Amino acid sequence: MLYRGFSQTELNQEYSPSSMVGGDITPYLASYKALSAQARDDLTVQENLRYGDSPEHVLDFFPSQKPGAPLHVFIHGGYWQALSQRESAMMAPALIESGHAFATLNYTIAPKARLGQMIDECRQALLWLAGRAKELGFDPSRITLSGHSAGGHLASMVMASSSDVLARSGLRVRDVILISGVFDLEPISLTPVNDPLQLSPVEVHDLSPNLHLPTPGPRYRVIVAERDTPEFIRQSRDYAELLRRAGHSVSFDLQMGMHHFDIILHPGTFLTTHTD
Repeated sequence: MLYRGFSQTELNQEYSPSSMVGGDITPYLASYKALSAQARDDLTVQENLRYGDSPEHVLDFFPSQKPGAPLHVFIHGGYWQALSQRESAMMAPALIESGHAFATLNYTIAPKARLGQMIDECRQALLWLAGRAKELGFDPSRITLSGHSAGGHLASMVMASSSDVLARSGLRVRDVILISGVFDLEPISLTPVNDPLQLSPVEVHDLSPNLHLPTPGPRYRVIVAERDTPEFIRQSRDYAELLRRAGHSVSFDLQMGMHHFDIILHPGTFLTTHTD
């Protein structure tokens, strides 16, 4: 009995989203890359804008067609050890069409960086954007922050640890969209996913969103795919309930017919119904 009654084999499978699609995620990664490249070909984009000193500290910015537009910022997944902003622009066309500007962040992945550093880098990128809102032409008081999988974890921890800092910078996050995220690191620390992360017990506690809820303010949308593993669904449902009990405006959406890897290929995942 390792965690919640799971055997090691069962736990490994629960935290292997690829187990729900036959084990081969290559076609989905290829789609991310191809659709992101197409978005860059079709849209105006400022690539590899540096928000810090490291080569990994870059983001791609797609300006809106209208000045003073809201900005949607996306943090990619990859279990904290894969992908980059280069494969994470497939949602740009839908967001630009809806009147948003769009930024997709890169951050240093494991094993080169520890989880706390990744959270710090995402916060640094947001602060960099705040300082250049006028130059880039977006409204810093209308920000949506989203993240997929590991990016959902990073987005939730940025909000838990840095909402005051972001607000002081002039950046107001109005909506947070967390897609098939990880909100409890304990089971991650007990699976092979932890091999490059090497999470310590202190990190498991200090960097688990379910143990460090943000200050109420933004609207939260917690989304998970029907064909995610039961544990991924439980984590999202539990985190949404924790937010609700803490006084947040939150919705929980189970996206029918989708799985962990195709959920971010659907534009509606990223669109809010709010216009304010």
